[in-house]
Amino acid sequence: MSEAAVNLNRALIQSLFEAPTAAQPQWSPRGRHLAYTVGVPDVAANSTTSEIWILDAESLQSERLCEGASGSSLPVSWSPDGARLAFVESGDETDHIVIVGLDGSRSEIDLTLAGHGRLALHAFFRTFAWSPSGNRMLYTAYNKSPEVSADPAVNPRNDGDGLGEVERIRLWACNLDGDDPPQALTSDGFHSGAGVWMPDGQSIAFVSNRSGREEGAVSNLTQPFGIWFVDASGSSERPLVGGSNAVIAPAPSHDGRRLGFLAAPTMGPHSVNMELTTVDLHGGDRISLTSGLDRSVDTEARPAAAPDGSWVVALMDGMCNVLVRAREDQSPETFSLHRPHASTPHVDAQSGEIACITQAATAPPEVELLTPDGRSRWRSAHHTVESSARARIWSFVRDDVSVESLALAPADASPAGVILWPHGGPHSRTSHEYRPESEAAIRHGFAVVAPNFRGSHGYGLDFLVADRMDLGGADFEDCVQALDSWVANTGSENLPTYVTGTSYGGYLTAWAVGHTQRFKAAVAVNAVTNIESFFGQTDIPSWVYWEFGGSPLEQRELIRDRSPVQHLAGATTPTLVIHSEEDRRVPIAQGLELHALLLAAGVATELVRYPREYHRIAEPAHRVDLMSRTLDWFFRQADHRT
Repeated sequence: MSEAAVNLNRALIQSLFEAPTAAQPQWSPRGRHLAYTVGVPDVAANSTTSEIWILDAESLQSERLCEGASGSSLPVSWSPDGARLAFVESGDETDHIVIVGLDGSRSEIDLTLAGHGRLALHAFFRTFAWSPSGNRMLYTAYNKSPEVSADPAVNPRNDGDGLGEVERIRLWACNLDGDDPPQALTSDGFHSGAGVWMPDGQSIAFVSNRSGREEGAVSNLTQPFGIWFVDASGSSERPLVGGSNAVIAPAPSHDGRRLGFLAAPTMGPHSVNMELTTVDLHGGDRISLTSGLDRSVDTEARPAAAPDGSWVVALMDGMCNVLVRAREDQSPETFSLHRPHASTPHVDAQSGEIACITQAATAPPEVELLTPDGRSRWRSAHHTVESSARARIWSFVRDDVSVESLALAPADASPAGVILWPHGGPHSRTSHEYRPESEAAIRHGFAVVAPNFRGSHGYGLDFLVADRMDLGGADFEDCVQALDSWVANTGSENLPTYVTGTSYGGYLTAWAVGHTQRFKAAVAVNAVTNIESFFGQTDIPSWVYWEFGGSPLEQRELIRDRSPVQHLAGATTPTLVIHSEEDRRVPIAQGLELHALLLAAGVATELVRYPREYHRIAEPAHRVDLMSRTLDWFFRQADHRT
């Protein structure tokens, strides 16, 4: 390791990624009590456990109900009487339903002998809900894996979301009062989930794609997901809302007479503008409540029904998530909160108070309790790290298009280098959320420039589709202009610059390596590098169809021209290539090809592969290692003390 590399403080990075994080606020059906989870990563054990906390909304006192449950996104459900909570405890080979009382009681339901496989905990399909009667638990589980894998496998599914090639997800109900085995409620042969009991307890609304067109399972919101009903006995199913575009995240209204959900009104890129919509229980009288806003409802949570008949959702507005209250025949109302980014709102059915997660780029996420009109009453304090960054948001206009960017820099010192950090997607965004990765870079003397280039979410439909047929073109120039404008406005022209990104951010990183020599070093993570071969490898080939207007058969010239590997002959930027071994969204062949061609071009490069990881690198030890390697690579290419 070079002398410059001793600047790396891995212990500091580890502490940032081990900070507890609050999530998933849920009101008791009887009001007064609010449950939420706190994830606690352990890098040494390479695992995350969760705690469950209870807030008394009258005294504003919170206490920990239990700790040590496995997983970072713990499914939790209140009993109808508000006296107990159920959660899923997942071991290496078995799952249990654990029921804990506010009085400290505890019991477990062993699912080892159930007629299904492991519980399905992916956030999109995950279901875990106590029945209104209190005697059944609804959840999602995989079919059992076949004892002998098919040999050969014919037309195997390439599922980048890790939902299983053969095993399908179904809704199951477990009787909590007797010894009856769990019962499958939905049909075999499909992924079905996101189930929610209707208030009468006689039927369940859920999401399923039964069109025969399925890819990437949950990562293409222009797939024809539909909302279905199944009766509580599992004897009959019927479609409620369908069509060619996705409808997801069902939630009953407070009075049970209508169903709210999120709907994609148009075909388009994989992450489209989703609208808050309601229908009656026959699928008629469909009303969109947010169609005039030209922004997308955040899909992280179901619509939250309020006792006054309104709905509360988080709306993706620029870099912020704003809370919006919407109702029929009235314009949506936006809440102004102290922190710019709110998510996962849940409304108390008794008081109408709102619980949500709030945060900012320099303020870690915590649970916040709001009055019905959005005034803050309480905020948790579980995160153990205070940000050392100052944030700046600014916009510039290029080609008559306004582009917004976020810059983070050390609050009490001048930066010694600048990292350009484009987001993925491309139809994602840089949001006003706290990221330990950015904090680690700031603590090591870097500034971070993160642009919302054209194609980003949060700026309307026209901006969202503005980079179609032009990947690596205007969006890349937006990134360069964002970096240039920050450097010029802060007098930082002499600072060394670096670039890193993941997925499409990795694409733009690899594109930069082949198109400019201005960066001292680059780190490309799970990067798309050869779109022609990517088309046959990825689980979402329709991404290529949309972004390039056709497959490589119809658009080969454009696809080759916009593939980063075609432009590496004159590259000089030292480039670290990092890839997940199990990534099916952007298979590791893309990283191997980039690394091999960099070697052939004589560019300084290394390749790092993470086992067990899919497209999102999630294991705590790997997240710390990834950030440490990224900063170390930058330190090794330029000494920041000069």
